[in-house]
Order: sequence, then C-alpha cells, then structure tokens
Amino acid sequence: MTSEDVKTKLDHLNQAKNLALNDPNFYPDILKGILPVIVASDGAIELRRWGSDFLAETFSSPQISSQTKQELALTCLEHLLTLLNELETGILKNVIQCSCSIYPLIFRYICHNKSETAIWQQMVAIKAKILSMLDRGSEGVRLGCIKFVQRIILVQTPGASDPRLVDKSEVSLTIVPLNHPVLNIHALEAEAHGLLDRLLNVFQDGKLDAPIITAILNSLPALVKGRAAISNKILNVLMSYNPLPVAAKSMVFKDRFVARSLEKTLRTVLNHLARASSGGPHAGKIQQHIQRLLQSKSEFSIDVPKSNKRVLPGSDGDSVKRTKYTRPDAEGEYTPTPPPPTIQVQPSNGTTYKTLYTLTGDQALSNFDVSQLPLEMATQITLATMYSVDANVLESAVAAIRQRLGSLVRAAATAASSRPPPPPPPQLDDDDDDYVPGGGDDVSDEPSKTSPDAVTYSDDSDDSYEISDLVPTTAKGKAAAMELVKMPDLSPAQIQEACEGTLDRMFETIATLDKPVKKERTGLGRLAATNWDRDGWITILSRLSTRGLSGIDAEITAKAQEDRMHYEALSAQVRQKLYMYVIGDFRTRMDAAIAWLNEEWYNDRLQEISARENNNKTPLEPQYAKWMAKIMDGIFPYLETTDRNIFLRFLSELPAIPAPVLANIRGLCLDPERSNLGFLAFQYLCMLKPPVRNDVLEIVEELWSNHNDVKTAARKLLVKFRPHVVGLPPKEST
Repeated sequence: MTSEDVKTKLDHLNQAKNLALNDPNFYPDILKGILPVIVASDGAIELRRWGSDFLAETFSSPQISSQTKQELALTCLEHLLTLLNELETGILKNVIQCSCSIYPLIFRYICHNKSETAIWQQMVAIKAKILSMLDRGSEGVRLGCIKFVQRIILVQTPGASDPRLVDKSEVSLTIVPLNHPVLNIHALEAEAHGLLDRLLNVFQDGKLDAPIITAILNSLPALVKGRAAISNKILNVLMSYNPLPVAAKSMVFKDRFVARSLEKTLRTVLNHLARASSGGPHAGKIQQHIQRLLQSKSEFSIDVPKSNKRVLPGSDGDSVKRTKYTRPDAEGEYTPTPPPPTIQVQPSNGTTYKTLYTLTGDQALSNFDVSQLPLEMATQITLATMYSVDANVLESAVAAIRQRLGSLVRAAATAASSRPPPPPPPQLDDDDDDYVPGGGDDVSDEPSKTSPDAVTYSDDSDDSYEISDLVPTTAKGKAAAMELVKMPDLSPAQIQEACEGTLDRMFETIATLDKPVKKERTGLGRLAATNWDRDGWITILSRLSTRGLSGIDAEITAKAQEDRMHYEALSAQVRQKLYMYVIGDFRTRMDAAIAWLNEEWYNDRLQEISARENNNKTPLEPQYAKWMAKIMDGIFPYLETTDRNIFLRFLSELPAIPAPVLANIRGLCLDPERSNLGFLAFQYLCMLKPPVRNDVLEIVEELWSNHNDVKTAARKLLVKFRPHVVGLPPKEST
C-alpha cells in the first residue's frame, strides 16, 4: 500500500469520524465498517494507529449510552486482541484504555447471559495479555495497565451491601449470581486481591519509581471510597509508607528530588481521603501520618551531603595487632643495600642503541621488553627511580656512556684517516667548531673526518647505526644534529579528544576542592587566581573559554574544514563542562556560575568593540545570553521557595537579564507553589535593575489581565510602579 493510498484512506476515515461526532447514532454503523480495515494484516501502521485511537475515543464518549457501548464491545473483542500484538506504545495505550472501558460492560453482559462462554474467554485472553505487560512493558504501557488493574479490582470485589446505597449502574461482584456457570465468585475475588497486593508491593520494595508510584497513588482513592472490603488494607499500607527515609540513604540528587515529589503526592492523597471520610475510624490516623510526613519533610534535605566517606572501623586496633605479632628482635634486622651493577666500558656484542645505553650485565634484565609495560606504570617507575637514585651512581653511569661514545668517535676517526681524504670543506669561522657528542676530555681535539661509507657497527637488531651519524663534519651538520625531530601534527579529532580528557581531569580536581570557609577580600589590585583553589580554577577555565582559545579554535577549524571533518570548538567544550559542573549542584556552585557568566558578558562587549573598530571583521556569536538561558532552563525545574536568597543573589550579580530569563520567571509566577518566588524576583528586578523594569512590568501587567489566580500578587507590584493600570491615580514624583 502506497503512501497516497494510506493518505486517502485516512481522509475517508476522518470524514466518517466527524460524521459520528456530529451524530452519535452513526457510531455503530461506522465502527462495524472500519474494524476490518484497521486490523487487516496488510494494512499500514497509520491505519491501526488511527483505529486504536478511534476505539478508545468511542468507548470513553459520554454521548453514547451504556447499552450501545455494550453492543459495540461485543463486536470489538477479537479485534482488540489482535491489536494487542502490536509493538507500538501508542497503539497499546489506546487499546488498554479501550479495555478499561469495556471490561465492566462485558462483565455485566456475562452476568445476565450465562451461556456466552466464548465471549468471556476472549475477554479473559485480553485481560491476561494486558496483565503480562504490567511488569515488562514500556513506561506508558505500564501506566495504562495500572488503570486496567484498578478497573478489575473494582469489578471483581463486592460493592456496598446496603441496598439503599447500591448504584444500579455500578458493576461489582455483588451482581454475579451465586450459581453462575462461568463466573466463579471466589476465584474472581481472589484474583482481585492478588492484583491489589501487586500494586501495594510497590510501597514496600524500597524503590523510587516515580511514574509508577504516582499512578498507583492516584488510583487508590477510588478503591478506598468504593470498596469498603479492601479500604482498611490500602489505608494501612499508605499510613506506613514514607519515601523520605528511603531517599535519605541515597547520595544521588535525583532520588532525593523524586522522594520529595512522592511525599507531596502521598500527602495530597491522604488529605483527600481524610476529607472524604472525616467521620470514619481512620480519620485521626490519617491526620497523624500527615503530620509525620510534614515532620520528615522539615528534617529532610534535598541536597546531597558533601562528604559521605566513612571512617574505617578498627583503625585503632590495627596498630595493636601489628605490635602483638611483631618479633622482639625485629628492630635490629635490616636489608643490606645491593651492590651497584657492574658497568662495562665497551659492550662486547656489537654496538647498537640498545647496547650503547645498557649498563647492566644481567642478560635477563637487558633482554626485557619495556614496551610491554603500561605507560602509567613505566612513568611511575621512572619517577620513583629518579627521586631515589644515588648521585654518585648516576655520575658514574653518565661517565660510562660518555666514555663509550668517545671510544666510538676515535674508532671512526681512525677508520677515516686510512682512506683518501675527501675534498676540502669550505672555509669556516674560527668559532664554528665541529660538534662532538659527549664532549669528554678523552676525545681528540682534531675534527673527525667521515664519509658516507664510514665504519658501521651492526647487530641483529633493527636499531644499528653508522658512526658517521654521531660525528657531523661541518657547521651545517652541527645544526642538523641539534635539530629535534618534528612530531606529526595532531588531527582535529585528536586535539578534541585530548582536550576533553584534560577537562575531565581538571573538573575532577575542582570537585575535590572545598570552598574556603572565609573568603579573603583582596581589593581591586588582586590577581585573577592567587591560589589553586576552586575559585582560581573556575576563573582560569572561564577566561580560557572566553579569550584564551579563539586563535587556536580558528586555526583548527580551518584545518578541519579542509579535511571535511567535524570539529567542536575547544571553547565550546570548556563552556559545556562548566555548564554541567554548575548544574550538578547549583546551590553550592552559584558563585562559579556568576563568575563564568560575568566573563562571558565582558567578552561579548569586547567582541562588539572590536567589530566596530574593524568594519571588515565578522563579530563572533554572543555567548552570554545563550549560556545564561541554558543555566536558567537547567535550574528552574529544581528551584524551591527556600532558594529565595540564592536565586535573588544570582539575579543581582548578573550584568544583564535576557528576555528568555524573564519568561522563565513568569513561569515561576504561574506555579502555585513557587508563585511567591517569581513575584519576589520581579519586584527585585523592578527596584534594582532599571534596564529591565519596563519588560518586567509588561509581563506583570499581562499576568494581572489574563490570570485570575495570580491577580492579587500582580496587583501589589502594579500599585507601586504602574498604579494607572489597576485604576489608581499615578503617584506624585517627589
């Protein structure tokens, strides 16, 4: 089926849907006509997606009577079972929602039609398929399964026993005849209790799965109010649940934030149940548990402790234990220093770079392949040896190497003198003496003459060389001998990888540095980083990202474009690392964010001045507003009313407030729990940030006009700065 055919069919289906929406009497005919189309084996996924959405909308529509829905449900069971084999989450969610609506209808139908075994078997198959997704489905599917489980529990448990309180439209186990051949009352009730236990086990397994726990909490009030037989069990579990102690053991900020959210949802549910059963036996216990939750909340900190290191137990006993098992005569024992290695003046097995610099006579040690050692281990061994080596041993070893080189130079000079002399070299200045490696006193003062066919000392190894390589004969050869080998240039990808590794190590170091208890005031003449503390590192990284890498980035970017390679600027990497560092714990790292953003603002001003002075220069992209908005977007979901001082100080020390930040503060004003923080920030900006006062008042005026829930708070601000908006006379200027 081509895309054009699918589009045409969807247009026809939408026309039929609009017809049914205008007149609900068309639903039965339209539904029977489209069912074969949406479940066809060769049908497109778009048709099945549309069909599942239409089924869910049909059975949840209040315009269709229950009797009509029941008749339609009998024709849809087989098709729903087919759609449950789909893998797309959207289709499964719609089918589960539809099943929640038709399960009570099918249950009522089977109660009055005892011979319809096939229909009940289809409903049982649908129920088993949905329940199998409760633990292994995607998150959205599992949330739908929880709603379906709630509907099963409501249907398969007894309702009100008092005939005066029975709702005739309610479907429960009470309407099932005692001798029903298909519906076993005891088996159905046992299944309902088992499903309830599966839901309540979430509160006892010690996990903080926020979406699942929130969905279960929201589904329980209907069970408590509608089924008295299971209400005591549910309330006992809720009154023993508190997510805050579970999160207190975690060192992850996300777990603590989730626990705070779950505690708030739990209190909301308990308050709702307390109001619904104000005269019930559990009302007092519910209020007591709410008070316990509030007490736990006041003692619970959402911030992760800075140090979670535990003292090693038994540290005092270790010294006692060592003393107990130490022999009395152990103090007099010592390990004698091994004799220094015997250094051969001239290696006996030929001359190679390996034998030239080998000072030990141990064949096993000299044949050891050092390249097998990891680089870090080799570095540690080298550094430890350099710190512990004896000065006399080092001098004797250097003298031995110098003597070997001197003997090789003399041998080369002797071999060269027995051959015809080469053409005389050009006349040189007196101070252009030939360079002799080693420079020892036992080397001849006469310049050595070599030729391309000089004497060669060779070995089986690959690092053999000619003596002429060691003895340059001209001043040009001297300069060539002193020139170091140029290392190959790094590619942009290698530079980027090395920079990222360096930044990771730097931020690991910063994370281990504590902020000083008392900050010194060094005055205007201070240096940017006087100490290698956290503030010093942040200053260096901030200036490195703004002003220290522009030339390097331009050069490497040009090379990457030539090689058609992607290259992320080093300054962008530094900025991203700074952003992740600040967001990781913004409450304790707000100073770092302020210092960094001020550097970005200052650099943007310098770039503007440079672009004005050089008309041909293309100005760089401003960075202050970009990263300011990113930081605000990162911290706003976690801001609380208790962060008032931190947030206002952050706004006060910023040189400019971009428009996206004002939009974020407007969102705070519309949040019922954080509205006071948002209006307090606007009041502060109006009083102490005149450049943004008009923009702030425009937002406040819009809130006052369009949002009644924040009208009172907005009016207080407008009375002070724009009284004419709220109908008051303007204040006289003094």
